[in-house]
Amino acid sequence: MGKLMKYELRKQLMSKIILLGVMALLEAILLIGLFLEKQQWVGTAIGLFFVTVFVSMFYFSFESIITFSNDLKTKQSYMLFLTPRNMYQIVGAKILVTIIQIVGVGLIFMVIGIGNMFLVASRFGELQELLDIIKELIQMLADVEIRLVEVVYVILMMLVAWLVFITMAMFAITLSSTLFANKKYKGVLSVVIYFVLDWLVTKVAALVIPTGFLKSGYLVVNTEAWAFIGVYTVVLVLDFVGTALLLEKKVNV
Repeated sequence: MGKLMKYELRKQLMSKIILLGVMALLEAILLIGLFLEKQQWVGTAIGLFFVTVFVSMFYFSFESIITFSNDLKTKQSYMLFLTPRNMYQIVGAKILVTIIQIVGVGLIFMVIGIGNMFLVASRFGELQELLDIIKELIQMLADVEIRLVEVVYVILMMLVAWLVFITMAMFAITLSSTLFANKKYKGVLSVVIYFVLDWLVTKVAALVIPTGFLKSGYLVVNTEAWAFIGVYTVVLVLDFVGTALLLEKKVNV
């Protein structure tokens, strides 16, 4: 599994190198702007930083899907599927690499963003104001009752929903490669299959999960709320198993 993950990381390394170059350039502009007290330069660098964060996180969410699709279309994929690993390991490695990349890049962005915020505030004499704002925010949060179970629910909901999106896309691509292996427009058909699957899952989930676990804007964590996580976890497992089985039994790569 480790070697498969390293292989996946190498295949997606170029996007990380490009991102590193863009972030280094923006950081240089920001630091030069701080040194010369050019607030316009600093503002531009910060604005582009947030744009880069948004575009990068959006792209990295799709990169594993694009890579998987290319694996089924290009001759280079032949070597991957001939490795002495079962399809569950191959698909699992792809999913794990995607999780590691998103979480890792997200943490890096957060650290850089916080660091730049303190640099800017310190350079332009607003550090104390920033610290006061942070102090007030902490005091406000301390006065708000936040139940740990609600935080866990929200995090799990986002993670499961995101993973279902990726695994369902992989399953749709694999299914398209199975049913329409020799069709010219199987890429478009895989998109259609994805939306059909998503519609079916939504309809089934609506029958299992009662609506209304958001009450008056306050999240009520109960059986119905946790049912959402349970249903979509089942979908996630079915997508994963279905993709691996089709790759193993049906898809001619």
